[in-house]
Amino acid sequence: MDRPTLLPHLRPLWRDRTTLQLGTDPERAVIVEFTQPVSARILGLLDGARTERAIFADAAALGVSADQVTAVISALRQAGVLIGAHALMPRGLPNAQRRRLSGEAAALAMRRLPAMGTAAAPPESTPAQLLRRRAAARVLITGQARLAAPISTALAAAGVGHLAVRVPGPVAGDDVAPGGLSAADVGRPAAEAVREAVARAAPGVDLTPIGPSDASLVVRVGHDATPAPLAAQAYARRRLPHLTVAVRDGSIVIGPFVPPAGSPCLACLDLHRRDRDPAWAALTAQLATEPPPTQACAATTTLVGVGYTVAEILTYLDGGCPRTRGATIEIDVSCGERRRSWQAHPRCDCRRIRR
Repeated sequence: MDRPTLLPHLRPLWRDRTTLQLGTDPERAVIVEFTQPVSARILGLLDGARTERAIFADAAALGVSADQVTAVISALRQAGVLIGAHALMPRGLPNAQRRRLSGEAAALAMRRLPAMGTAAAPPESTPAQLLRRRAAARVLITGQARLAAPISTALAAAGVGHLAVRVPGPVAGDDVAPGGLSAADVGRPAAEAVREAVARAAPGVDLTPIGPSDASLVVRVGHDATPAPLAAQAYARRRLPHLTVAVRDGSIVIGPFVPPAGSPCLACLDLHRRDRDPAWAALTAQLATEPPPTQACAATTTLVGVGYTVAEILTYLDGGCPRTRGATIEIDVSCGERRRSWQAHPRCDCRRIRR
């Protein structure tokens, strides 16, 4: 293992002279048993700055035997709490970016821990590999500034390398939200204000415009005047993965996530609603042509909805399957979370188009 390091941010605690606990959460803490008392000074050498040879040399200078070092490294490796420094963080990152992403890398590394005391297979990708995937991703975010801004800043903070923002009009008073735009941004061009917020959160992120065909993922945020069937057809023809996020009567509705080749799509949901409500077509026509009213959405619901949305996006960028594939998640902190599953509509041609 190249430059071994303990999983960062797991606090080492000694239960007794031969038992080490890493972490404080009762369900996630890792217990490491040693056959004999060991020197706590060995742990200080496992910081990712030394090769294994250097660890043995520095331990010897501290009066710690090679056998004891071997036993400690072997036990920690078997427990899954030792990782190579270059598997934790991509090579060549500037120091400022390395510091900014250290918490994210640590969180990704902690996914490798056993869950609730049971053996769990570690993910195939290392934290460094996942961060490289995110850095190479190009995410296009379109729609309203209230949600677009905090979603964009959180994605940038999580290591997404290219964020293109299409937010029309000026910043309105109800666009101000935690983690996004401030009261000082009201009246400014929304796209400019969002880009500046992203640059503050993560300097160095690429903010140059891109077309939908160049995006790894398109995120539709808030009210969009494009009717669902037209948007769905355009995405399907380009095989563009996309996620929809909207504010609806105090709730945030996330989904569906539509992969490059798959369904149900936005048009499927529209057809299902037409089947259930004969007046749905008339309602959608009004929604598409009338400007949206002031958004009713509590700050707490906004925060939870943004966090859930960003987690879904990162799940896809990391190579996983979002919970919103074929589903919508409705979030209102006063009512909780509700998940609705959707099937492909038999009259929708999304499957044929995506073949």
